[in-house]
Amino acid sequence: MGSEGWRFGQPGESPEISFAPEVVTGASFLRDIYFKANPGYEGRFTVPILWDTKLQTIVNNESSEIIRFFYTEFDYLLPEEKRGVTFYPEELAAKIDEFNGWVYEMVNNGVYKCNSINHPFCQ
Repeated sequence: MGSEGWRFGQPGESPEISFAPEVVTGASFLRDIYFKANPGYEGRFTVPILWDTKLQTIVNNESSEIIRFFYTEFDYLLPEEKRGVTFYPEELAAKIDEFNGWVYEMVNNGVYKCNSINHPFCQ
């Protein structure tokens, strides 16, 4: 990460990078995607991002919600015999949400908490 935040790699920087800038939006930096969706954006620039190519905007940037979108909102795109599979059954939804809340708070969001030297994650 540099002074302008997270940057998309450029060709030749590593064997895995064969094209750049970011091919869907043309962004060179992650923040460029957020500003393309909302020029006045003032929050953190985080991933993952679910991008709407038709409306040229961010649909969502919350990983657990994006996962649910993939097996609900896009179910119709699957072959009929593969539709209806859920990894978020109604009877387990509360437990899954509770666990996801813990993972977010203690793991996913931990990197941001390390800005505070007194936080247990940074000890």
